[in-house]
Amino acid sequence: MKAPDKIPGKLYDQYTMGGEIPIEYKYANDCSDEIQELINNNYTKEIFDESVQRIKRQEQNYYGVTDSWMYHALEKYPIKGKDVCIVGSTHPWYEAMMITYGAKSCTVIEYSPRVSFHEGITYKQPHEVGDEKYDVCISISSYEHDGLGRYGDPLDPDGDLKAMKKTKTFVKNDGLLYLSVPIGNDKVVFNLHRVYGRKRFSMLIDEWEKVDDFGFDLKETWDNDYNGVHGSPYQPIAILKNTCKN
Repeated sequence: MKAPDKIPGKLYDQYTMGGEIPIEYKYANDCSDEIQELINNNYTKEIFDESVQRIKRQEQNYYGVTDSWMYHALEKYPIKGKDVCIVGSTHPWYEAMMITYGAKSCTVIEYSPRVSFHEGITYKQPHEVGDEKYDVCISISSYEHDGLGRYGDPLDPDGDLKAMKKTKTFVKNDGLLYLSVPIGNDKVVFNLHRVYGRKRFSMLIDEWEKVDDFGFDLKETWDNDYNGVHGSPYQPIAILKNTCKN
């Protein structure tokens, strides 16, 4: 399977929000059989156990300082004894984090199939999600990819917004979403991800109540040209409450 490398002309205006958001191109084909095989090799008990030990030492993994902010968030808003959902996974790092911090159960929603290696972790594809409700949802660097085709998902200029609305249906009322996406100047880096500025971020968290944040620097957050092309993008954590009935 090959991910799209260009935005179809008929969708271009929608991806730019009528010309308000610039487009950059940087390609990844993460739905290929070769990449999926590499990703699947991450899902072993050995890698999980190693991750647990690193998490106990509060080390950082792929997203760097985002993990340090996540440790602070979990200390202030504990998940012990709660049913937790993770949106998106290419490595069991956050699964290990949830189990280490005492989650009662951990369900991971991911486009590609995964095989569980732990009795407390369940993997589901989006079409397998039913009427279940979770106390807490964790999404670290996931929604910005929805609708760009990088992971085999269909092209959809509003794929991220629709995914966030879908999340409201399986987070309990007054349940929390720990959200981390690339933050900076609004742009679409196709087909890698979106970067969320003032315009798109407010649309993304619409209908959620923002109750806290970790790592947001209001002096710099919206005015830096973070794009993730030459290094990991700036991804602070927002704590959102599902206060609207779903």
